[in-house]
Amino acid sequence: MSDGNPADSFAALFEAEAKSKPTRTRGYSPGQSVQGTVVRVGKDAVFVTLDGKREGYLDLFELKERPAVGDVLRAVVIAAEGDSAVKLGTVAPKGRGAEGLVQAMEGGLPVEGLVSGMNKGGLEVTVDGVRAFCPAKQVDVRFAELAQFIGQKLSFLVTQVKEGGREVVLSRRALLEREAEGLRAQLEGKLVPGTTLPGRVVSLRDFGAFVDLGGVEALLPASELSHDRGVKPEDVVKIGDAVDVQVLRVEDDPKRPGHKKITLSLKALSQSPWENVTIPVGEIREGKVVRHAAFGAFVQLAPGLDGLLHASEVGEKLPAVGEVLRVKVLEVDPSRHRISLGLEGSVTKAERTAAIARLSVGDVVSGKVSNVERFGVFLDLGHRQRGLLPASEIDKRGGDAHKQFPVGTEVKAKIVAIDGAGKIRLSLTALEADEERNRFDDFRAQAGAQGVGATPAAAAAKKSGQAPKGQKPSTPAGLGSLGQKLAAAGLLKK
Repeated sequence: MSDGNPADSFAALFEAEAKSKPTRTRGYSPGQSVQGTVVRVGKDAVFVTLDGKREGYLDLFELKERPAVGDVLRAVVIAAEGDSAVKLGTVAPKGRGAEGLVQAMEGGLPVEGLVSGMNKGGLEVTVDGVRAFCPAKQVDVRFAELAQFIGQKLSFLVTQVKEGGREVVLSRRALLEREAEGLRAQLEGKLVPGTTLPGRVVSLRDFGAFVDLGGVEALLPASELSHDRGVKPEDVVKIGDAVDVQVLRVEDDPKRPGHKKITLSLKALSQSPWENVTIPVGEIREGKVVRHAAFGAFVQLAPGLDGLLHASEVGEKLPAVGEVLRVKVLEVDPSRHRISLGLEGSVTKAERTAAIARLSVGDVVSGKVSNVERFGVFLDLGHRQRGLLPASEIDKRGGDAHKQFPVGTEVKAKIVAIDGAGKIRLSLTALEADEERNRFDDFRAQAGAQGVGATPAAAAAKKSGQAPKGQKPSTPAGLGSLGQKLAAAGLLKK
């Protein structure tokens, strides 16, 4: 209806256009496909110039969007009588039966049909009283459940008419792609990475959601829906939701040459939880295992914040997805979006560094065998520290290292080296030498105090400072091979 402004009413527009143009000479036929440039837009209709000599008008309600002066529209002639303006529409006129379908096919005009049923091959459609068929692959630009279209009135392009209209094939996909191409041209300047656009969710899949940007559909991947990677698409959006999205990428579609693949992001428009991480190192938290990786399990500490519980922290079997654990925060690196976790009894890097600082070369330590390798045996010394017994230490004893040092066996050894990276090298031989020396020193101290092991000749020799005639200095009685070994090694003092 008119709002009181004559310039906005259809009648006023028509009269103004009729007076400003010369006599029309070219004729148009109903069903004919035409293309025109918008010269004026009113409240109810839009006028286009068809050939510079005649105009056409189109009701605005037939268009998805309000056009602007200068836009090019494609339409079909509905009626053309005398010199009056040509009435246009967006679909082929009805009431012409099979003949009209042939004209629609030849002119590339859309036809409107009622979906009356379906079979495994596609949809059964009635168009202007004629039965037609739309193959499943031609129903939509992507896979769609056919049952949802039954009872709906849809627009199609006619791709085949045979046997006088007894065999009619339609394609909705071809029409959607054509419409999208026209709208894509209008959106082309806006489809730039980083641009925010309004859209509407039109379908959901396991891998994400499809969003209509106004005739152009783009993919919103599941990974771009939310900072929380544990959610499913249906947890974030619903079909029909109006959303603001950011254009992430625009690239050539390898599956459809000449087309572009548009990727969107919803989470890019919200603050990342990593921007203000407030999880202190050393804190014990409760979290749920959300997924596995080759190197461990990811535990959700807060929406959008997952920490890695490394496999070395939990042994051979990872906790099950969905299991709730008490974990300790070992390290937080916001710049790399990484949080390292351990089980509740684990130690942080600072705690481990402090523990290493308390150790020094010469200390005797105890540890449990954690694993046996070709180059040696590793001992777990606690505080996430490991020491290595080199293979050379084990070879001296002969036999199989796995049998000598089963995993879990408690072993005492001496620290003989600590390098700049905190790697600890251990020795059993050095520890045994220390223990033998200590035993000998203890024996000498006791023998010196009690005179144990001295014969009369030895006692006399002791006073003169010489050994008995014809006798070499002997090792103390009771030490046996130990004393002999120490003497041979130069460790036995007179």
